[in-house]
Formats: sequence, C-alpha cells, structure tokens
Amino acid sequence: MIFGRHSVLKRGCSTWDPRQVPQAEFQARLDAVRKEMAQRNLDALVIYGDNYSFADLCYLTNYFPKVRGGIAVVPRDGAISVLLNIGSRDVPFAKTLTWVEDVRASNNVGADGAKLLKEKGLEEAKVGLMDSGNGFPLPQLEEMKGALPNVSWNECDSMIVPQRLAKTAREISAMRAAGKLLNEICDEAQRFIKAGRKEYEVVADIDRLARDKGAEDIRILAGEKRLNPPSFKQAANIGSHWAVYLAVQHERYWAEAGRTYILADDAKLRDAYVRAQEIVAAMANQLKPKGAVAAIDETARRELGEFYGTASVYGLANGIGLNQWEAPFLNEDDARQVGAASVGATTLNEDMTLALRVTFATEGKMILYGDSFQVTTSGAKSLLIG
Repeated sequence: MIFGRHSVLKRGCSTWDPRQVPQAEFQARLDAVRKEMAQRNLDALVIYGDNYSFADLCYLTNYFPKVRGGIAVVPRDGAISVLLNIGSRDVPFAKTLTWVEDVRASNNVGADGAKLLKEKGLEEAKVGLMDSGNGFPLPQLEEMKGALPNVSWNECDSMIVPQRLAKTAREISAMRAAGKLLNEICDEAQRFIKAGRKEYEVVADIDRLARDKGAEDIRILAGEKRLNPPSFKQAANIGSHWAVYLAVQHERYWAEAGRTYILADDAKLRDAYVRAQEIVAAMANQLKPKGAVAAIDETARRELGEFYGTASVYGLANGIGLNQWEAPFLNEDDARQVGAASVGATTLNEDMTLALRVTFATEGKMILYGDSFQVTTSGAKSLLIG
C-alpha cells in the first residue's frame, strides 16, 4: 500500500463547523452503535484513538487527538465521557472540537480510564474494547484491565465498520470540501514544481500551501523514479517530470489524489500519463451499487498488463473517509498492511467512497494518477471536482 509518514503532532487547522456536521449527525451514529451494543449485550464501550488512527473515536465524538491519544467511554445509557492525554489547560480548546460535554485531561488514560468506568458503576460490566489502530499503549491498557478484575472485556475493533462503509449526505459534503481543497493544492502546486529545484524544497512549499488553505494534515510521497516520503535527504533536482501522491485531512475527512507533472516536451511521458488516467477511469466505471469490489482489481489487471505488478505494490484502491485507508479493501493482504481485520465488504453500495490510483514506471520514470470517488446510482463521481 502507498504509505506516507504521519506527523507526531498534527499541526494544521483544527476547527469544527457544526453547520457542516451537526450534533444531530453524531446522535444518529450513537443511537446505531448503542443498538449494536444492546444486541451484543455490552454495558459500555471503551474506544481508543490517537493522532495516527482516530477514526473510531472521531466517528462518535468528532474529536481527533492532535498528539498522543485518548479514549471515549460510551455507556449503553447515559452521557459519553472523553479522556484525553492532554494538559488541563488544553481542555477548553478540546471542547471546541467535540459535542461531548464531559472532556477530561489525563497523563495515563489506562489508570484514569479504570477510575472513570468505576465512577459510572461499570466495575463489573461487560465492556467492549475498540482499538482498531492497535495504538493503546500496552502498559496503560494492562493497568486499566488490572484495576478492573471483574470487568468482562470483549474485542470490538470491527463493530462499527459496517456502519461506516456508506457515507451519509453530511459526510459526503465534508469529503467534497476536502476534495475541493486537495484539487486546489494539485493545481497550485504547479507553481513550485520546476525543473532544477530541490525535491525537498518543493515538498515544503506544497506542505505550507496545504496548511495555509486549512488542511488539518497532509501526506506527500513524490519522486522521479519512485515515490519517497518527505526527507531532507531528497536533495536531488527535479528533472523532466515529477510524480506526486497527495492526501489531505480537512474537518476530519481525507481525500486523495495522484498527479504526474511533466516539465519537458516528452510525448512518451505525456502518452503514459494519459494512459494512467484512462485506466483509473476504467476502474471507476466499476464503482456501481451492487458491483463487486473485485471487479476493480480485475479491470486494473486487464488494463495495466505488464505494469500490473508495479501498480499493485503501491495499491490500486481502498476505501477512504475518516481513515486515509479503510474498508472496502481489494484483498486481505491490503487490509492487513493497514491493520484492518478484513476487507470489510465484497460488494459496493451507494455512497461508499474509494480512492483509486495507478502507479507504474515507463523507461525508468514513475507515472502516477489517482482520484477519490463516491459510488452513486449514476456511476462514480469524483470527490475532487463538482
């Protein structure tokens, strides 16, 4: 899969616009989760999230950790509480990012999480534990469980995956806002991408452009012969072309794109880039309700021919939303690479959202094109335009 380094600290714009994703949206999600909890006979959920993997925590609370992690304690009845690994002086700001009223600071969410569960009368409860990113620090997790010897713990990492597969109208709107921002970045990046400039200088310019436009986070991979993460070791000069993978997080939601900037009059490179766009379009034609997820891979294999091996190394498709990589995945191996328990779905439904990409080399030069799409009854719709 196409991995980019993530920041230790999310340092982009962090706001919540309740007009775009109002509290009623989260209440509907909470009601659905509590219905599933009742079916599983769970008294409460403990949901862990951190600045790398925050989707499950954010799905119910709208909060995403900018550094370290935190938990939400969700009783089957009663108020949600959020316990964050932040200082007490940061609590007022944290409250601006969530509808949850009970937000607390902690330097050990394991020990304090146990106290919170006891406070809620859940010391002998059946509790579901959701940590799909496997980021809960093990000593703290063991401390929480050790302080609650009479709690029955149940692994629930995949519990809300089915609920998150198809996006609501509010989510689609949020993803289109992220896509619009990403499209602007792709267009304006051409100002920086010039032959002779150092690669790391251009990466820094794109990063600054994204954050100036309001991105919460950004991932960049770029290069002439292969896609590399940002590094000051990328001191090579840009030559006749440059392939760039970009993903931005805006108001919690991700959008992804891949572009190849051709800086010389090279007909072969231009033809290869056109071909990459045609292949992504053919893959997008498979994004139909009730269509098979496997058809995306089958189309890519047929269209790419000998280039399929290289393209599959970088990954061809995956779901996108609160996670940069989420269900549905094309196969179990792709799912495992990002820590997902399964592919999530083998059939497409309306309002699923997927990122598609094609990456291959021609004459030793990397060609990349990608876009993010919504599945609709009238076919795939790009989230970057319209």
